[in-house]
Amino acid sequence: MTGPGQDVETKHIFSEAYRIVADYHSHGIDAYKNELRPGELASVRRELAAWRIAPEAKVVEIGCGLGHLHTCHPNWQGFEYADTAVALGKTTYGETLNIVEADARNLPLEPNSVDFLFTFDALEHIPNVEQAFAEIERIMKPGGIAMLVPAWNCRSWTVKKLQMRPYAELTPSEKIGKFLIPLRDHIAFRLLCNLPGRALRELRLLFGAAVPLDYTPLTPDTTLWYRYDRGADDDAFISMDAHAAIAYFRARGWQTPSHPTFWKRFSVRSGPVVVRKPA
Repeated sequence: MTGPGQDVETKHIFSEAYRIVADYHSHGIDAYKNELRPGELASVRRELAAWRIAPEAKVVEIGCGLGHLHTCHPNWQGFEYADTAVALGKTTYGETLNIVEADARNLPLEPNSVDFLFTFDALEHIPNVEQAFAEIERIMKPGGIAMLVPAWNCRSWTVKKLQMRPYAELTPSEKIGKFLIPLRDHIAFRLLCNLPGRALRELRLLFGAAVPLDYTPLTPDTTLWYRYDRGADDDAFISMDAHAAIAYFRARGWQTPSHPTFWKRFSVRSGPVVVRKPA
């Protein structure tokens, strides 16, 4: 379980990450523009249009960073864990930007109050992420839509930067892990590793049994950030198979429009998982 000490460290990690961006910004270097992702904005707008989300509906983004996607909807509200990101977002887009500093595991929202929720590259950064999933269940209106797009299946070796570090500084087990990266990262090997969990979850769904949220906790080594270049998912706290998220919601009576059939959910690799709360 996450303790107060780990929460403090997690807060520090992400606050420092955005403090670096803010420092570049203060020197006239628009480093934050590297985060602008027009493809994400377009995908959110497509989902909003597909589900006919009204202008007065409440739209929430979890892990919104600086709030770059706030133009997706007139009633957007963003929640961000890093205080430095919230401050930089208001500097960038104005003090009226509807961005709030908050923990995704304890959102300041009323139950059954959100019509549409989305999140990109955020859930994998949350220790004890099942608490964030429970919050999504709590705040969504009956019939509400959530689009979840974390980095699925984060590689366990990235948080230790095994792919960058020389063998000479690794422990025996880390050396083996580094040597096996090409095999472990092969799509066939990863699928083989995921199959038992997927089969068990499908059996649980078939027989109406409880389906807990399956994921693997990770422990980022922040001391390595100062010695090696930053890489994708080296700050991830969990690794989760997309099928685990789909099964979690289906077991609770939610629809999964993005993966409506057995084959689509069993063969899922990555990409958005769209779920709908029972009406």
